[in-house]
Amino acid sequence: MRCCIIYFSQTGNTRQVAETIQETLAALTGSCALVRLEDADPMLVERYDLIGLGAPAFYFREPYNVQKFLEELPDHSSRPRPFFFFVTHGGTPGAIAPSICGLAARQGFVTLDFYQCLGYDTYPPFASRVPASGAGHPDQQDLDRAKAFAESVLIKARLFAEDPQANTCSLPGGFLNRTVAGMFSHRALLRHMRTGLLPRKNIKNDLCTKCGLCVEQCPANVITLEPYPVFREDDCIACYQCERICPERAYKNNWVPFKLLTGEYLYQFASKIFHGQKNSKP
Repeated sequence: MRCCIIYFSQTGNTRQVAETIQETLAALTGSCALVRLEDADPMLVERYDLIGLGAPAFYFREPYNVQKFLEELPDHSSRPRPFFFFVTHGGTPGAIAPSICGLAARQGFVTLDFYQCLGYDTYPPFASRVPASGAGHPDQQDLDRAKAFAESVLIKARLFAEDPQANTCSLPGGFLNRTVAGMFSHRALLRHMRTGLLPRKNIKNDLCTKCGLCVEQCPANVITLEPYPVFREDDCIACYQCERICPERAYKNNWVPFKLLTGEYLYQFASKIFHGQKNSKP
C-alpha cells in the first residue's frame, strides 16, 4: 500500500508525530512518503493509496493554509479514498477534528481515524504561562501512542480496500466547540486583526536588522522586506510565527485586548497563586 503523510509544523510538535507515524507505516508497508505542506501540491495525493495529514490546532480549528489545501484536493466523490489525520494542541483542540473530517469528506476522502496529543504551546499571548501549556509534549508516551495509531490505521485502510462501507470513526467536538471555532474562521481572524482584537504586526525599525528570517518562515508568504518587513494582511493566517522567531524581538505587538477578552491575565494570576502554594508545601 502506497502511503503519504503531509504535515504542517512550525515549532516541531506536529513534525515529531508525523515522523513517528511515517516511520511506523514505512516499516509495515515498505515505504511511506513524508512531505511538508509548504512543499505539497494537492495533486500529489493521486500517487498514493492512503493519505495522512498532520496539523496543529489554531484558534480551535485547522490553520487556514491547511483548510485551503484540503479544499484544493482532487475530487474523489465518485471513488472515495481512505484518509487519516493527526493534531497537536497546546490547549483545547476545539472543533478541529470534525472540521478536517468534513473538509476531507467534501472531496471524497473518508476519515478512517484520527489522533491528537498535547504539544508545547509557544503562541505569543500564552508563552509566558507558568507552567507552559503542553510543556514537554509530545513526550515518549505521546509518540508511542502515535505508533500504535499508525498500526491501527493501516489495518483499517486494508479493511477499507475490501469494503469502503465498513469504516466508522467517532469524532469529538460538540455544538459549543463548533460555535467557538466558527468565531475564528479565516474571515473572522481578518476581522479581528482589523478591529484590534488580534494585533496588527508592529515592527520597531530600530531593533529590526532586516535579517529576513520572518520572510523565510512565514507559511503564508505574506511578508516582504521593503526594506523592513511589510505584511499582506488579507492572506495572513494569524500564526504570529514572525513574532515568535524574531532574534531581535523587534515585533512589539499589542496583545492586551486579546488577553483581556480571553481572560488570560486572570488565568496567569490564578496559575501563579496555585503553583506558588503548591511549591511552598513541605
